[in-house]
Amino acid sequence: MTSTCLITGASSGIGRQLAQHYAANGWIVYAAARSKDKLDDLAKSAGIIALPLDLTDTAAIQDTATRLQQAGVVLDLLLLNAGTCEYVEATNLDLAAFERTFAINFQAVVAATKFFMPLLKASLSPQLAIVSSMAHFFPFTRAEAYGASKAAVSYFADSLRVDLADSGISVHLIEPGFVDTPLTQKNDFAMPFLVPVEQAAERIYRALQAGQSRIRFPRRLSVTLKLLSLLPYNLRSKMAQRMKQQ
Repeated sequence: MTSTCLITGASSGIGRQLAQHYAANGWIVYAAARSKDKLDDLAKSAGIIALPLDLTDTAAIQDTATRLQQAGVVLDLLLLNAGTCEYVEATNLDLAAFERTFAINFQAVVAATKFFMPLLKASLSPQLAIVSSMAHFFPFTRAEAYGASKAAVSYFADSLRVDLADSGISVHLIEPGFVDTPLTQKNDFAMPFLVPVEQAAERIYRALQAGQSRIRFPRRLSVTLKLLSLLPYNLRSKMAQRMKQQ
């Protein structure tokens, strides 16, 4: 039996690569994103169905989920990957940047979970996978909006796993480090242990196939940030300040 997944943020970066990877492995892929042109190009690949959708529009998410449900679509995997990053200045916090960042990184995840999750219930092995980031492990400079949104996403996924434990739906939290995508290519700072997007998609695919609940990579960055988190709080803050000045 052919498996079916829905992937958000599929027009570029990790989402696009995952859509291609799942389709290449025989899945039917509903690729959701705001950019219709990029989705139409992606949908030229066999097994990929374009699903133009503004994830900041809750009514549009609900309408799309209803249409899929009425069409008899059953999802085996709902992979919520869409995200954005905006850096802010602490001395003049851009409230609009916080609103935009949380709208796509957090609120859209909650809304997509609410309206698309019913499509998982008829699957024999339903999976809900949510992409967060390692960014919230450490207080990086100018990352107040991005890091806070990803901390919220990770907590949401972990709490959701507890409450869905008896539902049959497994919840998987994906926390990558730096991945070479159009989003990270805008960064003007060094990104340690940068992972090619093709490798990131392969790691996520294999880990979800294996049923891993928490997926973190690259391991070297994960271990480094874990060790930093063990430092006394004041020392960790001073280290973050020194990193900012470099």
